[in-house]
Amino acid sequence: MLQNLTSITPHWLWYPHNGQWRPAAAILREQLASYQEQLQQRQPTLLILAEPDPLSFLGGFLAALSTGTPLLLANPQWQSQEWQQVAALLPQNFMAWGTVPPLDPQGSREPLPQGWILIPTGGTQGRLRWAIHTVATLQAAVMGLQSHLQQGAIHCLSILPLYHVSGLMPVVRSLWTGGELYLASHLRDLRQTAPPANCNLWLSLVPRQLQQVLTEPLLWLGKLRGIFIGGGPTWSQLLEAAAAQQLPLCLSYGMTETAGMICVQRQGEFLTGDRSCGQVLPHAQIDLTPTGEIQIQAASLALGYYPQCFQSTIFLTDDRAQWRGDRLYILGRTSRKIISGGENIYPEELEALLLDSGLVQDIYIYGAPDPLWGEQVIALYVGDLSPEELSTWLKQQCSAYKCPKQWIAVPQIPRTPQGKVRSSSIMKTL
Repeated sequence: MLQNLTSITPHWLWYPHNGQWRPAAAILREQLASYQEQLQQRQPTLLILAEPDPLSFLGGFLAALSTGTPLLLANPQWQSQEWQQVAALLPQNFMAWGTVPPLDPQGSREPLPQGWILIPTGGTQGRLRWAIHTVATLQAAVMGLQSHLQQGAIHCLSILPLYHVSGLMPVVRSLWTGGELYLASHLRDLRQTAPPANCNLWLSLVPRQLQQVLTEPLLWLGKLRGIFIGGGPTWSQLLEAAAAQQLPLCLSYGMTETAGMICVQRQGEFLTGDRSCGQVLPHAQIDLTPTGEIQIQAASLALGYYPQCFQSTIFLTDDRAQWRGDRLYILGRTSRKIISGGENIYPEELEALLLDSGLVQDIYIYGAPDPLWGEQVIALYVGDLSPEELSTWLKQQCSAYKCPKQWIAVPQIPRTPQGKVRSSSIMKTL
């Protein structure tokens, strides 16, 4: 499979330009050859890829896979706090492509094994973690979905960030099954350039994007092969609006650690009234603890979080669910994690930053239901600064998507003697 990366077919990749889809495989092949040469000459211990341009990202990604160069995917929009976490992981002789600031390795990390692909995800207390994947784990996810859908070639339409597992998987699904990839950077690209009607395309969306296309409909969406929905809670009103517009949704469940979906509906099931996450894919196994937490075993499961590998092949999540027959229904989470616009946000990370800064005396950050983002980040704080001042400071420390949409100054935050927030008293405070 790696040998085939240098023989990308002329019809694999399409990119929007001036209102039309143009073949981009030839441009990518040229970039790929240049990137491969650079990696072979330098032989870095790690490549950091933070390319905002999709074609440049694909060139770097495929060059790393074809040469076996260990790869760390990064968000081009990260700020100082995130890049400091990257620096703590770096071995000597690393390379960086894209919008990467100067980084000095902090310590003496051993070189990474060949073929490791580190995909970022939120972690304990909100600190970034990198799920360790390989071609084998990504391939298992592709083959499992292909078998579940009973499809040969999987043709994909992608607008999600490529450094994110939800944006990366359509790339490898289409490439490794002989499909075509229609790659756009933003939803607005699809408003200007509709995909060909006869391509049987699969599109992946997070709930925020589904809300946007329901508000400003794209008439051709109903003609797609299917629309995978994941990346956060999807509320019933949104789903019923999608059903009213006859959108071919396929609700799913998965995460970075499992290389995307491990449970998904087949085409047509949503429009018959099914509101589950579908059935488990053949490469995975899901079990529930006595209290309902999801446990996963899968051929697509990451090896661990860099630099440590998992000690068990069973992965315990913070998601709660129940079975109804052979279909999985997600009930909620056991942690404070907020999922807004498909991104994981951990309140503890933001609270620690603000408390350490001395800009607030106390703070509590939580998520509230939001019709556009799924959940909205809200901050209650005790302090003298204005919401604008706090927001400006925090956006210099971490990615903007993590920052609260609402800042509410309060005289005090109700806490127990042990320091825990009295959630039942929060509404009274407001």
